[in-house]
Amino acid sequence: MMRDSIGDYLKTERETRRLSIEEVSSTTRIPRRTLESLEDDRFEDLPSGVFVRGFIKAYASAVDISADEVLARFDEERPQTLSPAPLATVHSRRGYGVILLAITTAALFAIIVATFALVRRAPAQDDPIELSSAVPCQVEAAKVERFFCAPSTIATLTASSLS
Repeated sequence: MMRDSIGDYLKTERETRRLSIEEVSSTTRIPRRTLESLEDDRFEDLPSGVFVRGFIKAYASAVDISADEVLARFDEERPQTLSPAPLATVHSRRGYGVILLAITTAALFAIIVATFALVRRAPAQDDPIELSSAVPCQVEAAKVERFFCAPSTIATLTASSLS
């Protein structure tokens, strides 16, 4: 006596209970295409075995059959090396990382150079007066922002005053 495959068994149980595949999909929240692949034993279209076991368990609960019995049956007949569905190919972006690093480094260097250039360039009015060559009156006039000097009240030392 030949047993039905797991997919045929699930489909027969669903039809016996007069449930549509849409009803099972709505109850389990498993996409219809996935349920159809399960019923047609197209395990290569499904994700890895762990997910297939979860789908079978949810399907069995939705059609009110023993999930443990269905999973035991599935384990007996499934291929031992159930390969997962292929994933999208991931392209390496290794080349872009080097270029991005170079551009970022160059931009950072340009910002630093521009900042130092702005800080070093001070307006002429902020330049300090060189005290070694300034006459005392001019220093005082510069402090209070005057443009003229009053007669100096500072006594200058002469040779006669030193003796």
